[in-house]
Amino acid sequence: MKDSYMPNSDISFLIKKLDNHILRNIHALYDRREFQECSLMNMWVADFLFDMQQQERVIFQKDVEAEFSINRATASKMLSLMEKKKLIRRTSHPNDSRLKQIELEPRGLELHELCCYIQEEIEKQFTACLTEDEKELFKELCFRMLQNT
Repeated sequence: MKDSYMPNSDISFLIKKLDNHILRNIHALYDRREFQECSLMNMWVADFLFDMQQQERVIFQKDVEAEFSINRATASKMLSLMEKKKLIRRTSHPNDSRLKQIELEPRGLELHELCCYIQEEIEKQFTACLTEDEKELFKELCFRMLQNT
């Protein structure tokens, strides 16, 4: 009797497998020691804050929670650590001192620059086999799946 192995073709499994490959390649490009043990999540948050500051948007913890689909406790702990590492600063909002707006510090800007480099490299590596139309379709499908969660 011959074994006929059928690889798992579930979409969630394939996405997780792709995520593992992406993380492995990111870790090959990123030395955490350079940035005081900053996590990849710190890098993504720095990138998000930079983009929002470019649009002159004021960002609060709730915005970080929504962007990354994380709960309040996780966001609070992460932002506190980022503040200790001097990646961000939190200041009282002029209209409501209970709200703390989040801004990048110079060290956070450096982390954002590294994030841009890594994103470009990863995009090149993982999409080299795709046409522009396929890339757009893949993004569209990912956005649609995210809206469905």
